[in-house]
Amino acid sequence: MCYSLETSVIAAFGLAVVGVVTVYKAVRFDRRMLVFACFPLIFSVHQLVESVVWYSLGHPFAGDQTFRYIYTVIAFLLWPVLTPFAAAATENDAGRKRIWMRMCGCGIVVALYLSAKLAGADGINVSVVNHSLAYDPLFDRPPPIADLVYLALTVVPLASLDNRALNLFGVVVFMSFVYAIVEASAAWYSVWCLSAAAFSVIIFFAIREGESAALDEASM
Repeated sequence: MCYSLETSVIAAFGLAVVGVVTVYKAVRFDRRMLVFACFPLIFSVHQLVESVVWYSLGHPFAGDQTFRYIYTVIAFLLWPVLTPFAAAATENDAGRKRIWMRMCGCGIVVALYLSAKLAGADGINVSVVNHSLAYDPLFDRPPPIADLVYLALTVVPLASLDNRALNLFGVVVFMSFVYAIVEASAAWYSVWCLSAAAFSVIIFFAIREGESAALDEASM
Protein backbone atom coordinates (compact mmCIF):
# COMPACT_ATOMS: atom_id res chain seq x y z
CA MET A 1 0.00 0.00 0.00
CA CYS A 2 1.54 3.31 -1.06
CA TYR A 3 0.78 6.65 0.55
CA SER A 4 2.07 10.11 -0.18
CA LEU A 5 1.41 13.82 0.28
CA GLU A 6 -0.86 13.72 -2.76
CA THR A 7 -2.80 10.76 -1.36
CA SER A 8 -3.39 12.57 1.93
CA VAL A 9 -4.56 15.75 0.16
CA ILE A 10 -6.94 13.84 -2.11
CA ALA A 11 -8.26 11.87 0.86
CA ALA A 12 -8.72 15.07 2.87
CA PHE A 13 -10.79 16.81 0.21
CA GLY A 14 -12.76 13.68 -0.69
CA LEU A 15 -13.64 13.07 2.95
CA ALA A 16 -14.59 16.72 3.38
CA VAL A 17 -17.21 16.34 0.64
CA VAL A 18 -18.46 13.06 2.09
CA GLY A 19 -18.53 14.62 5.55
CA VAL A 20 -20.62 17.61 4.51
CA VAL A 21 -23.14 15.37 2.75
CA THR A 22 -23.25 12.98 5.70
CA VAL A 23 -23.80 15.77 8.24
CA TYR A 24 -26.57 17.20 6.04
CA LYS A 25 -28.24 13.78 5.90
CA ALA A 26 -28.00 13.41 9.68
CA VAL A 27 -29.49 16.87 10.29
CA ARG A 28 -32.33 16.11 7.93
CA PHE A 29 -33.18 12.54 8.92
CA ASP A 30 -31.62 11.49 12.24
CA ARG A 31 -29.90 14.01 14.49
CA ARG A 32 -28.87 11.30 16.92
CA MET A 33 -26.31 10.32 14.27
CA LEU A 34 -24.71 13.78 14.11
CA VAL A 35 -21.60 12.79 16.06
CA PHE A 36 -21.00 9.80 13.83
CA ALA A 37 -21.74 11.98 10.80
CA CYS A 38 -18.84 14.23 11.79
CA PHE A 39 -16.35 11.36 11.61
CA PRO A 40 -15.50 11.83 7.89
CA LEU A 41 -14.92 15.56 8.53
CA ILE A 42 -12.56 14.79 11.39
CA PHE A 43 -10.76 12.23 9.25
CA SER A 44 -10.53 14.92 6.56
CA VAL A 45 -8.75 17.29 8.95
CA HIS A 46 -6.53 14.42 10.08
CA GLN A 47 -5.44 13.64 6.54
CA LEU A 48 -4.89 17.31 5.78
CA VAL A 49 -2.60 17.54 8.82
CA GLU A 50 -0.74 14.46 7.64
CA SER A 51 -0.26 16.03 4.23
CA VAL A 52 1.58 18.88 5.98
CA VAL A 53 3.71 16.31 7.81
CA TRP A 54 4.54 14.69 4.46
CA TYR A 55 5.50 18.10 3.06
CA SER A 56 7.67 18.91 6.08
CA LEU A 57 9.84 15.85 5.50
CA GLY A 58 11.15 17.31 2.26
CA HIS A 59 10.76 20.96 3.24
CA PRO A 60 11.41 21.37 6.99
CA PHE A 61 9.99 24.52 8.54
CA ALA A 62 9.72 26.05 11.98
CA GLY A 63 6.76 24.55 13.79
CA ASP A 64 6.66 21.30 11.84
CA GLN A 65 6.60 19.44 15.19
CA THR A 66 3.27 21.16 15.88
CA PHE A 67 1.62 19.28 13.01
CA ARG A 68 3.15 16.01 14.19
CA TYR A 69 1.62 16.61 17.59
CA ILE A 70 -1.77 17.58 16.13
CA TYR A 71 -1.83 14.38 14.07
CA THR A 72 -0.86 12.28 17.09
CA VAL A 73 -3.38 13.99 19.39
CA ILE A 74 -6.23 13.21 16.99
CA ALA A 75 -5.06 9.61 16.58
CA PHE A 76 -4.32 8.96 20.26
CA LEU A 77 -6.76 11.07 22.22
CA LEU A 78 -9.88 11.75 20.19
CA TRP A 79 -11.17 8.39 18.94
CA PRO A 80 -11.29 6.43 22.24
CA VAL A 81 -13.51 9.19 23.66
CA LEU A 82 -15.56 10.17 20.63
CA THR A 83 -16.51 6.67 19.45
CA PRO A 84 -18.30 5.53 22.63
CA PHE A 85 -19.79 9.03 23.02
CA ALA A 86 -21.22 8.80 19.49
CA ALA A 87 -22.60 5.36 20.33
CA ALA A 88 -24.30 6.76 23.45
CA ALA A 89 -25.80 9.62 21.42
CA THR A 90 -27.48 7.24 18.99
CA GLU A 91 -28.46 4.51 21.48
CA ASN A 92 -32.15 4.09 22.41
CA ASP A 93 -31.75 1.53 25.19
CA ALA A 94 -31.02 3.21 28.54
CA GLY A 95 -28.93 0.33 29.85
CA ARG A 96 -26.72 0.15 26.77
CA LYS A 97 -26.43 3.95 26.75
CA ARG A 98 -24.96 3.75 30.26
CA ILE A 99 -22.44 1.20 29.02
CA TRP A 100 -21.31 3.50 26.21
CA MET A 101 -21.03 6.45 28.59
CA ARG A 102 -18.92 4.38 30.96
CA MET A 103 -16.72 3.43 28.03
CA CYS A 104 -16.54 7.13 27.18
CA GLY A 105 -15.33 7.78 30.72
CA CYS A 106 -12.74 5.05 30.28
CA GLY A 107 -11.71 6.72 27.01
CA ILE A 108 -11.20 10.00 28.85
CA VAL A 109 -8.89 8.23 31.31
CA VAL A 110 -6.92 6.72 28.40
CA ALA A 111 -6.77 10.13 26.71
CA LEU A 112 -5.51 11.81 29.88
CA TYR A 113 -2.87 9.10 30.32
CA LEU A 114 -1.66 9.50 26.73
CA SER A 115 -1.83 13.30 27.07
CA ALA A 116 0.57 13.08 29.99
CA LYS A 117 2.87 10.85 27.96
CA LEU A 118 2.82 13.29 25.03
CA ALA A 119 3.36 16.28 27.29
CA GLY A 120 6.52 14.66 28.60
CA ALA A 121 7.79 13.61 25.18
CA ASP A 122 10.95 15.12 23.71
CA GLY A 123 9.25 15.49 20.34
CA ILE A 124 7.91 13.15 17.67
CA ASN A 125 10.20 11.60 15.09
CA VAL A 126 8.67 10.79 11.71
CA SER A 127 10.17 8.56 9.04
CA VAL A 128 8.97 6.91 5.84
CA VAL A 129 8.65 3.13 6.16
CA ASN A 130 7.41 1.19 3.14
CA HIS A 131 5.77 4.30 1.68
CA SER A 132 3.92 5.11 4.93
CA LEU A 133 4.71 7.51 7.75
CA ALA A 134 5.98 6.01 10.99
CA TYR A 135 5.39 8.32 13.97
CA ASP A 136 7.67 7.76 16.94
CA PRO A 137 6.74 9.87 19.99
CA LEU A 138 9.82 10.15 22.17
CA PHE A 139 8.43 8.66 25.36
CA ASP A 140 8.44 5.23 26.99
CA ARG A 141 6.04 2.95 25.15
CA PRO A 142 2.74 2.41 27.03
CA PRO A 143 2.05 -1.18 28.15
CA PRO A 144 0.24 -3.44 25.63
CA ILE A 145 -2.95 -3.26 27.71
CA ALA A 146 -3.26 0.40 26.72
CA ASP A 147 -3.36 -0.57 23.03
CA LEU A 148 -5.97 -3.26 23.74
CA VAL A 149 -8.18 -0.85 25.69
CA TYR A 150 -7.82 1.73 22.91
CA LEU A 151 -8.84 -0.88 20.33
CA ALA A 152 -11.86 -1.95 22.38
CA LEU A 153 -13.03 1.64 22.87
CA THR A 154 -12.86 2.38 19.14
CA VAL A 155 -14.28 -0.89 17.79
CA VAL A 156 -16.71 -2.45 20.29
CA PRO A 157 -19.29 0.39 20.17
CA LEU A 158 -19.35 0.26 16.37
CA ALA A 159 -19.71 -3.51 16.24
CA SER A 160 -22.40 -3.64 18.95
CA LEU A 161 -24.92 -0.98 17.94
CA ASP A 162 -28.23 -1.92 16.33
CA ASN A 163 -27.15 -0.57 12.95
CA ARG A 164 -25.80 -2.89 10.27
CA ALA A 165 -23.83 -0.20 8.46
CA LEU A 166 -22.07 0.82 11.67
CA ASN A 167 -21.47 -2.86 12.44
CA LEU A 168 -19.81 -3.20 9.04
CA PHE A 169 -17.74 -0.10 9.74
CA GLY A 170 -16.63 -1.65 13.03
CA VAL A 171 -15.63 -4.89 11.31
CA VAL A 172 -13.57 -3.18 8.62
CA VAL A 173 -11.95 -0.87 11.18
CA PHE A 174 -10.90 -3.95 13.17
CA MET A 175 -9.68 -5.77 10.06
CA SER A 176 -7.69 -2.71 8.97
CA PHE A 177 -6.14 -2.62 12.46
CA VAL A 178 -5.03 -6.25 12.09
CA TYR A 179 -3.68 -5.51 8.62
CA ALA A 180 -1.77 -2.46 9.88
CA ILE A 181 -0.22 -4.41 12.77
CA VAL A 182 0.76 -7.39 10.61
CA GLU A 183 1.83 -5.66 7.42
CA ALA A 184 2.97 -2.22 8.57
CA SER A 185 3.82 -2.49 12.26
CA ALA A 186 6.28 0.43 12.24
CA ALA A 187 3.66 2.76 10.73
CA TRP A 188 0.57 1.03 12.04
CA TYR A 189 -1.47 3.95 13.25
CA SER A 190 -0.83 6.02 10.13
CA VAL A 191 -1.94 3.09 7.97
CA TRP A 192 -4.87 2.32 10.27
CA CYS A 193 -6.06 5.93 10.36
CA LEU A 194 -6.04 6.26 6.58
CA SER A 195 -7.85 2.95 6.17
CA ALA A 196 -10.48 3.89 8.78
CA ALA A 197 -10.84 7.29 7.11
CA ALA A 198 -11.55 5.68 3.73
CA PHE A 199 -14.09 3.29 5.24
CA SER A 200 -15.84 6.09 7.15
CA VAL A 201 -17.93 6.73 4.02
CA ILE A 202 -19.99 3.77 5.29
CA ILE A 203 -21.42 6.10 7.93
CA PHE A 204 -23.45 7.86 5.23
CA PHE A 205 -25.41 4.62 4.76
CA ALA A 206 -25.82 4.18 8.52
CA ILE A 207 -28.17 7.16 8.69
CA ARG A 208 -31.69 5.85 8.25
CA GLU A 209 -33.95 8.17 6.32
CA GLY A 210 -37.16 9.10 8.09
CA GLU A 211 -35.96 7.95 11.52
CA SER A 212 -35.85 11.46 12.97
CA ALA A 213 -39.43 12.13 11.99
CA ALA A 214 -40.53 8.91 13.70
CA LEU A 215 -38.68 9.89 16.86
CA ASP A 216 -40.13 13.40 16.82
CA GLU A 217 -43.64 12.03 16.52
CA ALA A 218 -43.01 9.58 19.36
CA SER A 219 -41.80 12.40 21.63
CA MET A 220 -44.83 14.61 21.01
